[in-house]
Amino acid sequence: MAVFANIIFLMILFTIGFAIIALILMGALSLLHVRHKWRWLLGAFVIYCSALGIWQYGLSLPAAVFERQFGFAPPADVRELQSSTWILGDAGHIRLSFNGSRETVQRILKRGLQRQEDMGFLERYHREFSEYFVHEREELIYNKDTGHVEFTWQGID
Repeated sequence: MAVFANIIFLMILFTIGFAIIALILMGALSLLHVRHKWRWLLGAFVIYCSALGIWQYGLSLPAAVFERQFGFAPPADVRELQSSTWILGDAGHIRLSFNGSRETVQRILKRGLQRQEDMGFLERYHREFSEYFVHEREELIYNKDTGHVEFTWQGID
């Protein structure tokens, strides 16, 4: 049920955004006495949808997710970077997976992640906080033998 509420919210937000653009465009076209306003409106709609798609694509690139999440661009030692992001309304989930050096992991841990009980040869770090959501949780698992890092963030309102 919450998913439908979030989808409806985003549709309303999308519609309001385009309605504002359409009102401004229609006002300008009326002042300029332009005929066939619907063509201009259709063109503006295509540009609006394209801009939103390009913006979302840029935000979902693994390097962009890494930089937004950790506050610095992926260093040269980060390889095989993969990400998945889902943030909609009152919940979100981000996952990053990569191979990197101990120095990169230490730089990430400066965010306040605390070491938990190790899981065999895997080092485990955890942090709970509230910054953008009511409850947020980060977890980082580091394989010191291979340099593989699995990072997850979850936020819930």
